Amino acid sequence: MINLDYFWKKKTLLSFVAIILVVVIHNSTINQYSLSPDFFTNFTNFIHNFFAYDFGAIAVPLFFFLAGIAFFRNYKPKLYLKKLRSRFKTLLIPFLIWNIIGLLFAIICTYTPLSQFITGRELFTPSFQNVFEGIFYYKYNFQFWFLYDLIIYIILTPFFYLFLSKKWLSIIFAIFCLIIPVFVDSFLGVNLYFLIFYYLGCHIGKYHLHLFSQPTTKKYSIIATIVLILLLSIKILSIYNLFQIPTIVSQLLLILTLLSFWFAADSFIPKTKVKKYTSEFFPVYALHTYFLAVTIKIIYLLAPHNSIVMCFNEVFSTIFVVIIVTTIAYFWHQKLPRLYSFMFGTRK
Repeated sequence: MINLDYFWKKKTLLSFVAIILVVVIHNSTINQYSLSPDFFTNFTNFIHNFFAYDFGAIAVPLFFFLAGIAFFRNYKPKLYLKKLRSRFKTLLIPFLIWNIIGLLFAIICTYTPLSQFITGRELFTPSFQNVFEGIFYYKYNFQFWFLYDLIIYIILTPFFYLFLSKKWLSIIFAIFCLIIPVFVDSFLGVNLYFLIFYYLGCHIGKYHLHLFSQPTTKKYSIIATIVLILLLSIKILSIYNLFQIPTIVSQLLLILTLLSFWFAADSFIPKTKVKKYTSEFFPVYALHTYFLAVTIKIIYLLAPHNSIVMCFNEVFSTIFVVIIVTTIAYFWHQKLPRLYSFMFGTRK
């Protein structure tokens, strides 16, 4: 039985968790400080590594995975143009708008003293190529690589559908998606490492949506939680170079981590209410790098340069940015819904 209401609820809540992890991934506090190792520097590094590269490693794959499910849950070839028009509003227009904003912000930072109060953002060098890449290829909005890849995937939908038309053929192509990054890391500017996660979502959206649109049993949720903890433990050990994980094995472990997280979440999803602010993950995605760049640098400039302050900066800047952006987005959504829809898109 397919319960889309539960699926959309779970998608919203897990997307909000994932966008918080993305904020942590892009938090460059540690890079601001040059400190000798002590308890707080080691603790800050561990916290950042865990939430950015261990648990946080599922954030972007989760977004690709959910996008694939959402797109192919009801896809038919005759709906291709209709879905393209829909994504033109929800993906392409916001992509171009925020890239233009990123380009203008880079220009302002380059030619004004504002650059003294930001960190982690590329400055502007005048050239046609930089302007073109700034608008159409996210050069000054680095987090928008995900949106660029997703737009390319959606354009290539008829190609994917050729393989999705038969389940056995789809499984073979999924194996190809898993293997191809070993030999070719990008195509049309798309990072092929994440292709498997989008296509896995496409396959599930077409063939197994019933398994992902209703809560699993308590027993299996507990098992998924245990598996998730074990997989995260393996990942954190590899982050500290205790052993090396080949690309394919890394992807397989990440797929298992993603799936175990999905089913482990059923322990709390049914009891959790969807708050209005949890739907604002796209504004957080679009705006968080600007607020992070300023917040981190201001704390760095105003406070002493020691390990305790660095730890505070790491934690506070992440929490502050999530709160301030979701608050701004909420009131923006309420007061200026048409402008909000234009700049962030409207999506289920």
